[in-house]
Amino acid sequence: MIRLINFTELTKEQKMMVFDWRNDERVAKFMRSKNITLKEHLKFIDSLKSASDRLYFLVEENGEFIGVIDFINISDEECEFGLYANPNLKNQGAKLMQIIINYAFSELKVFRLNSCAYNFNEKAIALYEKLTLKFMTKMSYLRL
Repeated sequence: MIRLINFTELTKEQKMMVFDWRNDERVAKFMRSKNITLKEHLKFIDSLKSASDRLYFLVEENGEFIGVIDFINISDEECEFGLYANPNLKNQGAKLMQIIINYAFSELKVFRLNSCAYNFNEKAIALYEKLTLKFMTKMSYLRL
């Protein structure tokens, strides 16, 4: 059974677990900001309480936490999604994507899903292509 736990309802232990995942080098290398402080993490979660255009969920399957999914820039027609898997588990991407697709179309009732992935994130791009997501624009983020 799948359970989505809104970030605004996470326990202290769950917040710490997500923080550890987020800063794990296997996850952080695909993020715009590579490492975040605990203070930044907790402030971000607190900011979600007043946000109407974004949702973040910890995904639990049969008692095991398998990853994080998010929806940002939510409008009546579309939203952007993101995800990262528990870095200690393998092969969770397709499962998380199916949860994203189901939630976006059945709960958010959007018509279009968007995402952004680094060009070097070959696993994500291959998964998106397998699910017939189309590339609209190829982007690269550069940092000085």
